[in-house]
Amino acid sequence: MTTRTTSARAATGGRDRYFDVLRFLCIVWVVVYHIFSTQAWLGFWPAMGLLFAISGSLMVRSLDRGALQTLKNRLQRLLPVLWLAGLIGVPLMFWHGWPSDERPALWRLVFWIFPLSDPPGSEWAQSLTEPLWYLRSIVWFILLSPLLLILFRWYPKTMIALPLAVMVGVGLGSVTFGWGGEIAEGGLMDGFTFLSLWLLGFAHREGMVKKIPVWAVVTFGLVLAGGATFWALTHQVENSYDFNLIPEGQAFYSFGIVLILLRFAPTFSWVGDHRVLDRLITIVNGRAMVIYLWHNVAIELSYPVGEKIDVWRWGGTVGTGLCAVIAVLLTILGMFAFGWIEDVAAQRRPQLLPKDLGKKGGSPAPAPEPVPAAQPEPVAANVNDHTVALTPVAGPESSGSRMDHRSDWPDVRYQPTASGSPGVYRSSAYDGGARVPDPQRPDDESGADPAGSARGEGQSFDDAGWPPRHGSDR
Repeated sequence: MTTRTTSARAATGGRDRYFDVLRFLCIVWVVVYHIFSTQAWLGFWPAMGLLFAISGSLMVRSLDRGALQTLKNRLQRLLPVLWLAGLIGVPLMFWHGWPSDERPALWRLVFWIFPLSDPPGSEWAQSLTEPLWYLRSIVWFILLSPLLLILFRWYPKTMIALPLAVMVGVGLGSVTFGWGGEIAEGGLMDGFTFLSLWLLGFAHREGMVKKIPVWAVVTFGLVLAGGATFWALTHQVENSYDFNLIPEGQAFYSFGIVLILLRFAPTFSWVGDHRVLDRLITIVNGRAMVIYLWHNVAIELSYPVGEKIDVWRWGGTVGTGLCAVIAVLLTILGMFAFGWIEDVAAQRRPQLLPKDLGKKGGSPAPAPEPVPAAQPEPVAANVNDHTVALTPVAGPESSGSRMDHRSDWPDVRYQPTASGSPGVYRSSAYDGGARVPDPQRPDDESGADPAGSARGEGQSFDDAGWPPRHGSDR
């Protein structure tokens, strides 16, 4: 490992940079999508499905260490961001005037504390409350994940297929969720739209996706995406083929594209060689939820700010572009003002801009574990006719790995000679001078996979995310 790679690795806290890059692309895409929401082609990047899949993959690794602690940690990472938004937004809604005829029962304000349903808001604060559907969805997936993981390990294909089958029924009109009422209808629709993606993340973490041949994954994924695209073009909503308005099309399109992305899963270690890009990706990942929740407010404010400085005097196209720049700048200001809550939720030292996402309390990055130097092989000794010759065998130390138990040594047996002279001790890894492959050595020719898992697995990563909602509010 080179010094540069080691430094980049330490700076990111041992995170999977491929997931970080995907998340960076998704949060940027969400902001762009909401700024230019009339552009239906922006829905072809499956930001939502991809991020649900990433969260599902990371959830499996955490659950294997303990379900209750995992639920506590995941909710602790998500809810403080919602609480801060509620502390600011709810009083402002009442101050501005929340008409009683549009205000729900006050008891529903409890969903600003624990979002089992959409936290209520006034029409005036719609830009703040619209993105909260994601927090509601992710909370339900987190709470159900211990049970979902058990069922998935019993019946993986069936569990993935069931949500997609439900969405086929939605598309054909045979399945509806109106019976769930105002509180449950949206949650059920979102849940079945994205559950297959969450479970696809399970399959990725369990190594199932990697076992499928690349040609099969690409073919199946493109067929699903192509079929969903045809459906969206022939079943437009509001004269638009935007997948965010067509949940059944979105479920299948996202599944096909995300399946391909998870199958290849490159390491993206090269990101650490580009300091500015690496820093930008770290900042966006460390402020993902704040950017997601506040960018809609920034977009809403960009138009009155633009009017104050008269951006429209240069024409509609230029004015729209300047408002987009204003929205981005206001989003950055919101990130500076409220981003510290993500550090507090992650038990990190609050920072203006995050640098060390993988560590708590702002502690320095742990130094990489030193690799023991290879020991020189002792020369075989034949002292006299009454001694034995010990044939040295390279143990695990020589391959750069730590030997923690005597059983790691190859089996050594006494071997008499035909002439009656003293015999020798030879290892079971020795066969008449020919080397027998030793599966304990990573560089062995036996073909064993020393990693034992899919690329990118075993990395440390948080699970916040930020997709756009289907409908004009996403």
